[in-house]
Amino acid sequence: MKISPIKNSITLLILSLLLYSAVSLAIDESEVRDKLHTVYGLYLTPHEAFNMKTELGDKVLLVDVRSRAELKYVGASPLIDANIPSRFLNPDYSWSDKVASYRTSHNAHFIEDFEKLLAVKNKDKSTPIILICQSGSRVPKAAKALHEAGFKKVYSQYQGFEGIKAKTGINKGQRLINGWKNAGLPWSYKLNKEAMYFNFDSSPTRETD
Repeated sequence: MKISPIKNSITLLILSLLLYSAVSLAIDESEVRDKLHTVYGLYLTPHEAFNMKTELGDKVLLVDVRSRAELKYVGASPLIDANIPSRFLNPDYSWSDKVASYRTSHNAHFIEDFEKLLAVKNKDKSTPIILICQSGSRVPKAAKALHEAGFKKVYSQYQGFEGIKAKTGINKGQRLINGWKNAGLPWSYKLNKEAMYFNFDSSPTRETD
């Protein structure tokens, strides 16, 4: 059946409006804590990130930059296209008194891993990317590295997967404030094999988490 030019134009208009509505969701930088600011200045709440990904599908990549151990024991969104850690747990499990936890080290192949992701997904550096980490604090450095490598549009889901820690009360220190999980958005301990890091690891001989 032949589609009339008018119907075709209406379809294109609807698709354009969907794209505009999703991309225009980013909130004002003044609403985001200074330490979470990125070089791109593009920020999404968990619901905005969810809506953008569900509306645009494979036209945008949702990337979780937490370690593999975090995904295993804390869970992840089934919507992520990839897990590419920005940092790894140190293989000797050295300790940090400052953060009262195990030390981590920078992923020296972070950009190469992202470039492999683009190749696997048949995308390029103009493809919009949404970054998500634990609380939003790892995203600024990750975004800066991607910006320097020529990636054009990178959003921060600035509340992270778990949100931030309560500062008072009996639940002090627990991540109960904002974030993907606390927003009631879909997540699971069962992980999508196709989105796991071994698909995008550009250095297979590297130490594991």
